Amino acid sequence: MQDASHNAPKKSGAWFIVLGLVLVSLFLLVALVTRGGAEASIDPEEVERDAFRTKTYEEVTAEETQKLTTYGWVDQPAGTVRIPIDRAMKLALANLNSKKPAPAYPVLDNTGQPVPPTVLPVPATNDPESLPAVSSASSDSGANVLAAPVATPTPKPTKTKKNAKAQ
Repeated sequence: MQDASHNAPKKSGAWFIVLGLVLVSLFLLVALVTRGGAEASIDPEEVERDAFRTKTYEEVTAEETQKLTTYGWVDQPAGTVRIPIDRAMKLALANLNSKKPAPAYPVLDNTGQPVPPTVLPVPATNDPESLPAVSSASSDSGANVLAAPVATPTPKPTKTKKNAKAQ
């Protein structure tokens, strides 16, 4: 006995394509109706407002540029002055370069005492081969420039069947 559904012709997927085209055209029609279809007119008042905004923007930009590029008084009785931004950046960089780097906080050891800073050797050349090798184990009492030394945990004795019988 053969099943009747086995020999039935397969339905086409053309209806799916037609439905898609109908939905797209419906969407475009609704978009065209809601948009108005015609170009929006420019209100003369908007032109004036745009010109005013452009003029104000140019004035503010010119004033800010003048403040950033010239010397001037901020508060003359207090003696506060303004200097050009490029000069201020150069002075700030020179000030930072003149200071010796220091940790942001005191580095403490396990007992809570400050650790003296470790002096690192300065290489004579920039050749990477001449740099000293850095080992993971420190030879001095665990002093570290970057952080306090971490105590290594001691392993706890484990009980085994052999140890349990001996006790």
